[in-house]
Amino acid sequence: MTEVLSELDRRIVGALQVDGRAAWSSIARALDEPLRTVTRRGKELLESGIVTVVGLRNLGPTCVIEIACTPARLSTLADELSQHPGVVYVFTLANPSRLIIEVHEQAFDLATMTLTVIPQHAGVTEVSATPVLRYFKTNADWRPAILSDAETAHLGAPRRSEESTASPQPLDGPDDAIVSALERDGRTGIAELADLAAVTEPTARKRLTDLQERGAFATRVIIDPARLGFDVETCLRVTCAPQHVGRVGEALAALPESRYVAQLLGEQALIAHLDARDLPHVRELLDGDWTHDVLAINPSLVTRVTKRSGRLAGHLEAKN
Repeated sequence: MTEVLSELDRRIVGALQVDGRAAWSSIARALDEPLRTVTRRGKELLESGIVTVVGLRNLGPTCVIEIACTPARLSTLADELSQHPGVVYVFTLANPSRLIIEVHEQAFDLATMTLTVIPQHAGVTEVSATPVLRYFKTNADWRPAILSDAETAHLGAPRRSEESTASPQPLDGPDDAIVSALERDGRTGIAELADLAAVTEPTARKRLTDLQERGAFATRVIIDPARLGFDVETCLRVTCAPQHVGRVGEALAALPESRYVAQLLGEQALIAHLDARDLPHVRELLDGDWTHDVLAINPSLVTRVTKRSGRLAGHLEAKN
């Protein structure tokens, strides 16, 4: 069983989820904890790989693909598909056992991915793909109610735009250098970003703010939810009338337990990933007010996570 982090470590993670680039001094002030302690514990969390802060580039249109295959091939197929750089996440689901992945179409167009790339893997029996029309929430916005409202306000989350599904604008040399560095380490300092982009520090800071606000990338904190006390992950496919999709999607996104909510093109218009303490907590979530106007819910437990936010899940805590 995965060990749950201490209360202080969870609060440090919560602060990073508000602002992944916040200085340790800012986090210490917000949490009212000694700077030396926060700095030491924060660095240990990052260096151990328990927590990873990354910048995920906006690569434009995406699609969610569900894959059925022979049970004996599920684990191997998940590992194989996770190696593709255009794949954002890979989850193994129960009832019935299948894989669900998200893919950037800029890396693989939908036809190639569904007709050529995936079917060539042994054991695949069915592939179903649905484009993402809108993001209500992604892992960049996950705030699992660890901090108080006052602590969150003290950190002052940076402004950023809704993650777009439109084709992104090309980045010039300095901007591309900044985003590439943040893809490697989302907490790369301004001085290093300026050096890599061959610009002054004030210019690097201004460019970074502009990139965040226009959605060129989003800072994401990657951590196994079990480390925060969430032992059950659930993927929901939700059916509702078209006129209710926006309200239901926003209500789902407002739940602290929701980590990802997107509108898809298809009968099951919404997909959501929820993290819960246990199965009774899942039951409470499925009985919530957000279900008003919902026609059907198809929930499935997540039995294995192979990739999150573009990073291989099994490699995160093993990097030391």
